[in-house]
Amino acid sequence: MKTLMTALLTTVAMTTASTGLATESYPTQPIRLIVPFGAGGGTDGLARAIQLSINNNNLLPEPIVVANAPGAGGAVGTRQLLASDPDGYTILQIHQEMFAASAIERVDYTPKDFEPIIQVSEACMFVAVKEDSPYTSLDEMISDINENPADFRQADDIGGATHFPSVQLMNAAGVQWPIVPVGATSARFTSLQGGFTQMALLSPLWLERAAGKIRPLAVLGNERYDFAPDLPTAEEQGYDVTACLNRRYWAPAGTPQEHIDVLADTIEAAANSEEVQKYLAETGEVLKIVRGEELSDLVGKEYASFVEVAETVKGSLSN
Repeated sequence: MKTLMTALLTTVAMTTASTGLATESYPTQPIRLIVPFGAGGGTDGLARAIQLSINNNNLLPEPIVVANAPGAGGAVGTRQLLASDPDGYTILQIHQEMFAASAIERVDYTPKDFEPIIQVSEACMFVAVKEDSPYTSLDEMISDINENPADFRQADDIGGATHFPSVQLMNAAGVQWPIVPVGATSARFTSLQGGFTQMALLSPLWLERAAGKIRPLAVLGNERYDFAPDLPTAEEQGYDVTACLNRRYWAPAGTPQEHIDVLADTIEAAANSEEVQKYLAETGEVLKIVRGEELSDLVGKEYASFVEVAETVKGSLSN
């Protein structure tokens, strides 16, 4: 396995180098990788794992330098990217939070302002209830909400990336329920544990972290988790809803395609390295490489799904 991985890294490094010669030896200076959140979070962790793999394996002739730019739910760092020259020397890593804010017009940028470089990983959320909850399936939960709507509340991050699939789940179920604005994943878990809310969407890491304290009802992905094969998807239970945080790399619109290709090749090689694979396994994420036209199409579909429920989400913000 190590021999195969070494061969892959060497091959891609050589390919990247030759591509660089074809683009006037790009890069000729360090590349700034903006992480629009604080140090220590999931976005920062993956960015630094990718950075170390690229730099330690000499996949580029110049280093990647991570720069944290937190604030406004990722908007501060994202705007820094858009203010930079489209030359491939400033890139961004973020998940769908950037376009969740765009869909509800919290920010003035849209996918058209960016060049997608590559998607590296996927972490599909799951529907969680407390371990002693009476619900053992989505159908049981939805049925009880229909009968006792006043007794059910969901913990969520109002206006955040998980709020959109929450609205989509309500639409698929044909019933609405109150959402309590508690914030990020750890706060949602705390609210659930304290009995203040009856359901929350959590990331896959919490299946292990909160084992014995929560009961998962459904994966909001297209497939079951490899590490939890008995947990069905929402779609299997009759609810066509997906909610996956996909960590992607971006450049400003107008960045030369040759530079995008060099970056995508390099990041893909790093993502396949043992150190990044180990990081993904530890955080409950899975390697999910998507690039090129396929990635552009995927971004367009996701953004359209956000816009479709944006008015409902904005209504929650005004309440």
